[in-house]
Amino acid sequence: MTSVVIIQRVLPHYRVPFFVGLREALEQRDIELTLLYGQEFPGTVPVSAGLDAPWAQKIENRYFDLMGIELVWQPCLSHLKSADMVIVEQANRLLVNYILLLLRRIGKPYKLAYWGHGRHTKVSTEQGWRDSIKRMLSNFVDWWFAYTLKSAESVIAGGYPGNRTTVVQNTISTSELHQALQSVSITQIEKIRSEFGIEKNDRVCIFCGGMNAGKKLDFLIDACKSVRFRLPDFHLLLLGDGPEKHKAEAAAAHLSWVHYIGPVYGPDRVVYFKLGLALLMPGLVGLITVDSFVTQTPMFTTDLPDHGPEIAYLENGVNGVMTDYNVDSYADTVVAYLEDSSVQKKLKSGCKRSAQLYTLENMIGNFASGIQSCLSTDR
Repeated sequence: MTSVVIIQRVLPHYRVPFFVGLREALEQRDIELTLLYGQEFPGTVPVSAGLDAPWAQKIENRYFDLMGIELVWQPCLSHLKSADMVIVEQANRLLVNYILLLLRRIGKPYKLAYWGHGRHTKVSTEQGWRDSIKRMLSNFVDWWFAYTLKSAESVIAGGYPGNRTTVVQNTISTSELHQALQSVSITQIEKIRSEFGIEKNDRVCIFCGGMNAGKKLDFLIDACKSVRFRLPDFHLLLLGDGPEKHKAEAAAAHLSWVHYIGPVYGPDRVVYFKLGLALLMPGLVGLITVDSFVTQTPMFTTDLPDHGPEIAYLENGVNGVMTDYNVDSYADTVVAYLEDSSVQKKLKSGCKRSAQLYTLENMIGNFASGIQSCLSTDR
């Protein structure tokens, strides 16, 4: 049986269903999958969840600091002796990647593939050299698993062959969200309305995510003040936690129509999405895009350059909205949406269609097909 090894720095809980499904899909193609994963640097996220399976082995990462740059050593080479294909994350800080690239160049028989964004998603002037390294090394692997079509375009623009690139369409398991949506009751929604003084026909929007500088909470609050001035029945629910949660708490303390819910995870979020007419996320977004589709809560964001790769799934005016990074423009667009039921219906329909496209099952199928194609192609 052909052997494939995937190396992950950490194994977040949301990746576990993917790897379990991928293992099963590859077995049907007579391909054996081994997963090697390590632990996070203490106090950082995402946290490694672990996977109790004989084909998933935990290794002990070692973290180093080199003049302010984090480097990671993953002790995995002894696990690769019989591998026909090795898939690694595209990340400059992962030291083992350089060794694997070198070993491949001097004749090691395995095929080497990258899995990643194709570029730095947050490229500043200081980080430009890091993106240059990524682009240079990207052309020395046998296959590319790109998060999204946008990621693939970035890789191909750097000179990598398109016929050796698989667009994964990165997503997460949404089965819990789907199930939770079916079980939300009118009583649950009315309880929230009563708790925060929201009348039945009031217009409600939500924010859901990490409360950090990248999420632009100041921008959000300023824009929503403008929305409230024009729509006196407007309410904003803030779900999340993080270093800037004090901004959400302060807004809720001084504005009667702003309500800070705090951190809410998994299917517990669904009742708030069900209540909201829109998901207001002017700052950086990633997989929350998929949550927007599943819950049919259209997302409103802005054209910042540093979004996660999943921003490629947003089709402006079809399944969500992207405005200029301008408070007035953002507020005007939200008001127009909240005042037009036909636009609301259109965007919700777009979300529903997109939810059927960006599924974990499709991601697993894309990844498995890419592995099979790589294994059947000459180096």
